[in-house]
Amino acid sequence: MSDAQASLAAIASLALALALFAGWRAHRRARRDDPDAVGWVDWTLVQVAALIALAVTGYVALKG
Repeated sequence: MSDAQASLAAIASLALALALFAGWRAHRRARRDDPDAVGWVDWTLVQVAALIALAVTGYVALKG
């Protein structure tokens, strides 16, 4: 495995961790006790962006 592939694999791993974290936060946001206590981060959008980054970097790392 080259250095470029290792870097892409590390980015893919971080994107996976971010997607899991964002999914957990979106779940907590959907089930909050006070519906008026809104947050400023759209965790669903963060999760989708992280999954796209995971797909792209994972594909490029495995293709390489």
